[in-house]
Amino acid sequence: MGCTCSDDSKNKSENRPNRNQYKNHEVSRRRENNNNIIINDSHDEIQRNLVEPYLQSRVDPSFNFPEVKEEIYVGKGYKKMKGYISNIPEEELIKKRSDFWATRVEGNAETWKFLQEICENKEEDNDENINAYLQAYGVKPYKKCLNVTYDLTGGLYEIPNYCINDPVKYELPNTNKEKPDERRITFYIRKEGNIIKVSKSNYFNIFELKKYISNKLNAEPEKIRLFFGGKEMKNEQELWFYNVDDKSNIIGMVSN
Repeated sequence: MGCTCSDDSKNKSENRPNRNQYKNHEVSRRRENNNNIIINDSHDEIQRNLVEPYLQSRVDPSFNFPEVKEEIYVGKGYKKMKGYISNIPEEELIKKRSDFWATRVEGNAETWKFLQEICENKEEDNDENINAYLQAYGVKPYKKCLNVTYDLTGGLYEIPNYCINDPVKYELPNTNKEKPDERRITFYIRKEGNIIKVSKSNYFNIFELKKYISNKLNAEPEKIRLFFGGKEMKNEQELWFYNVDDKSNIIGMVSN
């Protein structure tokens, strides 16, 4: 997760509250996978069993940007984490952040808005103040870092590294790629739990791909956005340009 804080919450709580009081709030697969997370008011901290919480960053390599190999850290306190490398230009990174916050549908909308304000306020890095805000909103960090937090109902809020800190450096891919031989590839497009299987030439144009899946997504091609490897796929490019291969997973999104 990029978090540098030590896990000092391995001791199990002896006085666990009744889990039934939270069951009405378990409205998603992620929350159901986190049913081992316990809120312990007496110790004013989140305790956990041996089972790790369900985290998107563990199953989706593109959720976070790749970390640097060196021991370089960015941020401090609740925002401290391993430095990362951006493979997209700054203007695209800013848009990617905006897209992340705009597409949060799971959990409490006000809590997401509050977390966004904390992450985007570069001047407010004082841990004492941040901790006061977290307590006021009933939000508790998992392992004392902002990248994973819980509300009082046990709802999980996972934030990617690029939304909390700026990158250590930019390493943009070489756009002068040598075009490979044409071949047919089978890959998947995922959108909010829906999976579309596609089998096309690696020369297939991205906009043509959007038109191909438009009926399945019930959206106009112009409103479909596709992401692979942590960056948005441009209409004029072809699948091979983004290294899409057999069994690759492309993330789909529909704009309003």
